Amino acid sequence: MSLKIKVSNTIDPGSVEGITNAINTVDPTLDVDVDLTSQTVTIQPKDPNMAVASEESIRQAVTAAGYSIRS
Repeated sequence: MSLKIKVSNTIDPGSVEGITNAINTVDPTLDVDVDLTSQTVTIQPKDPNMAVASEESIRQAVTAAGYSIRS
């Protein structure tokens, strides 16, 4: 299962690292793909048999790292 969130201030390659690091503090076993053009973050487990961490905990980590999440 994958999770997609929209981030409103993803503007440069440094943002990719910041968002990835924030999400990895919640669960380091997740694959994180940040699309700068669409400002979309796709999160999925590296092991397809595992679940993604809770959406709320991921959103909180991204927000705490200084990024705004769009609805």
